[in-house]
Amino acid sequence: MTKELERVGIPTVLICTILPLAASLGVNRVVAAKAIPHPLGDPTLADDEERQFRTSIVRKALESLTSDVESQVAI
Repeated sequence: MTKELERVGIPTVLICTILPLAASLGVNRVVAAKAIPHPLGDPTLADDEERQFRTSIVRKALESLTSDVESQVAI
């Protein structure tokens, strides 16, 4: 799906826990997630810390949307 969206000019980012999988799919922009059971969170953190953690992952994804890429970039 991400490749097709990119092909028509819509930048996409995949937040993924298994980076080799994203690479094999040919996704251009990849942001590393925390872990498979909790990709965008960490239940061991306090509420405020987890909110900051989640925000940082989403910000990385949004920042990567502004970058021009011609090959795969993992952040």
